[in-house]
Amino acid sequence: MAFQHGKNSYLSVDGTVISSYTDSCSLDRSIDTSETTAFGDDDRTYIAGLRSSTFTASGHWDATGDGVLIGADDGATVAFVYGPEGNDSGDVQYSGNAILTSYNQQSGVGDKVAWSASFQITGSVTRGTV
Repeated sequence: MAFQHGKNSYLSVDGTVISSYTDSCSLDRSIDTSETTAFGDDDRTYIAGLRSSTFTASGHWDATGDGVLIGADDGATVAFVYGPEGNDSGDVQYSGNAILTSYNQQSGVGDKVAWSASFQITGSVTRGTV
């Protein structure tokens, strides 16, 4: 088993690589369930429902990265590619389309100017390799 270090991760939003402005990324996937328990059952039973996915990212503010995220702030669907291993041949990547649901910029007198963003994925997430 080959473990990976997060420093090699890759993120592209709306066709622009923003990895150099990003220091954290999370792809979250869930599946709804519907209860099918009936009278007389001693244990609850369920069936799988619809999948839902989101991703969040954060990092250090830069005018170029900010331009990409502000450009996605129009309610339109944007493409994303997330590579937890990186962007080299054979690396696993997840891709799909998403809607920017929040974008935050924060600055503190003793810290870097930072940003964070959340995306709701619309449709399926594709797992492939570079």
